[in-house]
Amino acid sequence: MNRLVAALLLVLYIGTATELPQLAKVPMLVLHFLEHAERDHLTLGEFLHEHYMRGDVYDADRARDLQLPFKVELPGAWSIAASVPPQPSADLHQFASPLERSFLRDIPLLAGIKTSIWHPPAA
Repeated sequence: MNRLVAALLLVLYIGTATELPQLAKVPMLVLHFLEHAERDHLTLGEFLHEHYMRGDVYDADRARDLQLPFKVELPGAWSIAASVPPQPSADLHQFASPLERSFLRDIPLLAGIKTSIWHPPAA
C-alpha cells in the first residue's frame, strides 16, 4: 500500500511540477517537421533551428508552431520548496547569566535567540 501511495505521489509530482508533460507534444513536433520537410525541404537541423533558436517568429503557421513542445508553458506547473530547520549550534544556557537563563526559560519563543544580542557590541 505504501509503494502504491508513493508511486501515485511521484506521478502527481512529475505530472504537475516538471516539464515532462511537454513530451506528450512530441508527435506534433514530428508531424510539423514532416510538413516542413515536404513543403520547404528542410532538414531536421534546419527545422529545429528555425523553430527553437530564432525566438518567436510570427509567420503563417504560428498557431501550429505554438503547439510544439517547449514553445508555451503548460498551465498548472508549480514548484515545491523545502527547507531544513536550523540546528542550534550551542546551548544558550552555558553562555547566559543566571538572570538571562531564567528569562530564556520563561519565554520559550526566545529559546533560539543567542544571548549575545542582549549585550552592547564590544568596542
